[in-house]
Amino acid sequence: MPMYYFNLKGPHGRYLDPTGTELPDHEQAEEHARQVALELMRRRETRTRSWRLEVCDASRTPIFELLFATVDPLLAELPPHFRATVEEVSARTGGVTDAITDVRNSLHQLRGTLARCNGEPYLAALDGTPL
Repeated sequence: MPMYYFNLKGPHGRYLDPTGTELPDHEQAEEHARQVALELMRRRETRTRSWRLEVCDASRTPIFELLFATVDPLLAELPPHFRATVEEVSARTGGVTDAITDVRNSLHQLRGTLARCNGEPYLAALDGTPL
């Protein structure tokens, strides 16, 4: 059975799935992602709508991303145009969060490079990735 990894992308960066989950196919991976999202957002839907699950294959290559707002049961009662607006705002918020995380990581890498140039101690890894 293929291995899938479900990385959480939220306001504090990306949390990598260390173990992965064996599932029969891509369709089952989508349903698993949906169930995980529903579980993570339970009773805090409004705070987690911009979170995403990045689903990766066995080589950790992203296959798709599931936006929590798209599975939020509280949005099901809204008219379609309002629901689409909430989903779009949530997606854009997630994009801004990703950009902020990328800038933060770049700053850490820059600080590490400057520290190495000055012969000072530096951060060796960030989110499990060597700098």
